[in-house]
Amino acid sequence: MTKLDGLKLGLYRRYSLLTGGDDALERQDEDGHDYAEEFGGEVVEVYEDKKSAWRKKRIVQPDGRMVLRVIRPDYTRMLADLRAGVIDGAVVYDLDRLTRDLRDLEDAIEVVELYGRPIVGPGVDLTTDHGRANARAQAVSANKASQDTSRRVKRAHRQQAERGVPVGSRRPYGWNDDKRTLRPAEAEPLQAAVRRILAGVPVTAIIREWNDAGFLTARGVRWRKATLMKILRNPRICGLRGRGVQTPNMHGQVSERMEVVTRRIRQDGKVITVPVVGQWEPIITVEEWEALIAIIGDRTNGDAGHNARRYLLTSILRCARCGGGMRCSPPAGTRKSYTYQCKSVSNGGCGGIARNGPLTEDHVLGAVFAKIELETAQAVADVAPWGRNAELDDVRATIEETNAAWTARPRQIEPQDYFRVLSDLRSQERELLADRNTYQVATAKARSHPADIQAEWDNYTLAHQRAIISEHLHAVIVHPAGKGGRPFNPDLLELVWRD
Repeated sequence: MTKLDGLKLGLYRRYSLLTGGDDALERQDEDGHDYAEEFGGEVVEVYEDKKSAWRKKRIVQPDGRMVLRVIRPDYTRMLADLRAGVIDGAVVYDLDRLTRDLRDLEDAIEVVELYGRPIVGPGVDLTTDHGRANARAQAVSANKASQDTSRRVKRAHRQQAERGVPVGSRRPYGWNDDKRTLRPAEAEPLQAAVRRILAGVPVTAIIREWNDAGFLTARGVRWRKATLMKILRNPRICGLRGRGVQTPNMHGQVSERMEVVTRRIRQDGKVITVPVVGQWEPIITVEEWEALIAIIGDRTNGDAGHNARRYLLTSILRCARCGGGMRCSPPAGTRKSYTYQCKSVSNGGCGGIARNGPLTEDHVLGAVFAKIELETAQAVADVAPWGRNAELDDVRATIEETNAAWTARPRQIEPQDYFRVLSDLRSQERELLADRNTYQVATAKARSHPADIQAEWDNYTLAHQRAIISEHLHAVIVHPAGKGGRPFNPDLLELVWRD
């Protein structure tokens, strides 16, 4: 064994839940000091990680490449101190505490070989060929053990998911501590929020209302957009089991989304894929959730930000000369009288058109109310069901049959036929799902309009009011009124309606 006479040593220890947690750290510390003293060295620095020595994370390199690396800050610091001579060597309880990753082990061996700094411990000696070979063999074995454990844990999680078992340490918002029964004080407002979003209310407006009313999350804190969007996108809200999916691209950016867990069952002699129904009460229907996802999207990226507009028609009004959005310029200290003005040249506009704010808003609102009243009168109370369900079922059944032909032994379909046919079928499925989502959104909005929106208008938030106007109008084009002070002329406002 390498002598450590007079060397100033670092002691590396790593937390392990499986081997006793904090007690294991204490044992590593005591045995490490005893080992150093036995061979004539002195521990002058302790390096401690509470990180896995096997689990890797995505790291973006300076050149933009994305790689998988084990991240252990104190392990990296110890190797840096060995290279710089801050410590003369290192003591470790055993190789399993030092590393389970061959790349990390080779980094440690490199330090020993190039800088002559010993890394040793009971059963560990990276200063000799035999010790290094033994360490590599142990690392391979430990890495395999970690992979086996990971595979078993993932399989257990998949089994729970396919059975619809609720998981997680925290109580999900909307449910009681049993994670199965609803908590009405949370579930009912969440249900109402979903229906308002389907009716065109922005998520930010709901968050603002809840925070103003002192309505808190399950953890007792104020609402943020990301918090509510995570709840809305989770299929748990409609009684289905979901899981998070991360999709990285070549630049290291990760797209995150929630997807419904499915399982394969045999029915009428065929193997079909069905969604997993959770062992809990739903807050909304599956149809409502699918319509909701069609509006808010299923990806979590890009949810930051808020609507800072303070006036009803900001950017809805458009200058007829330059096409730019018009914004409000109220006099100091009052909002009773204000003017919508085209942006200045320095801000991308022409600055040449302005219009009285209250009179413009009154005219636009009158037209919007009249259109909504007409649409409501023409709406059919019971909307006919979506007429392409049979077509979607046929496409999905054909996908299952094609996959079964591909996985059969012997194979019943040629590769060139399989991939071509499957691509066409998936394209048809996406088109049908998009059509169904569009139908569901339109249906939800048709059913959610209040009987007299004009009477309830003042009770809506500004964001809700703007959403209703934008639902019916592409824009309002403001035409020039000529020189000099002229009376307000509504004929100079061109309303561009949505179909």
